Amino acid sequence: MRAGRSFDEGYGRWRSSAAHASLLGQGLPPQVEPFSFVPLEGIELLATLLGLAPGHTLVDLGCGRGGPGMWLAQQSGAKLIGVDASVVAVRDAEQRRRFFPRLASAQFQVADVAATGLVDRCADAVVSIDVIQLLDDPAGLLGEAARLLRRAGRLVLTTWEGHGAAPGRFPRDLAGLIESVGLEVATSIEQPRWLERQLDIYLAAAAAEASGDGDPALTDLAEEGRRWQGWHDQTRRVVAVARLPASAGP
Repeated sequence: MRAGRSFDEGYGRWRSSAAHASLLGQGLPPQVEPFSFVPLEGIELLATLLGLAPGHTLVDLGCGRGGPGMWLAQQSGAKLIGVDASVVAVRDAEQRRRFFPRLASAQFQVADVAATGLVDRCADAVVSIDVIQLLDDPAGLLGEAARLLRRAGRLVLTTWEGHGAAPGRFPRDLAGLIESVGLEVATSIEQPRWLERQLDIYLAAAAAEASGDGDPALTDLAEEGRRWQGWHDQTRRVVAVARLPASAGP
């Protein structure tokens, strides 16, 4: 996951910005500190869709600084394994473990999300939040999730589907991509309100930038928002749930 390594410099700016954390984390528990655009209602939806129980193992592919994955695991009593290619993000995740005192266990490792080195069938659930569109080989993440999942396990991921002028990194056919690695799509849920919230965040970042705030993390968000304006109406915000088919081996 070369994208993860390229994020190291960005993480250095974003994690030091209280304003950046406030915008992305609005409405979420403060310890989550996400770098994704998934709101509290989205994290709660993921918790429901994952179906975790005490003693289960959750693998978070592209865990970043760990907050969403640790929140999901703590809420359910599950054990967490977080994987990310960013050394900075994984180091932060390890240090932020103390903000989740009821977490059963958590371990984090620097690795390619398409080749984690974890053992086969070690996960009762796999989650990946706003990651797949960053990868050169999105099928690699999906294939790794299929390898890690136990028979009754689920993969739950969030991303954007694109069409028209949207950049090619956004999958055009997420269901087809998932099925190409031998998984079945259980459900796919469009989330237009998440997209509206994302645009609001961009506008707030642009306003702060225009005021001369001088925060480089907000400048990053504002610039991303300006790029987004040309094709934001040609993306769909989605949550997908996938599982191994009944015919899959042990």
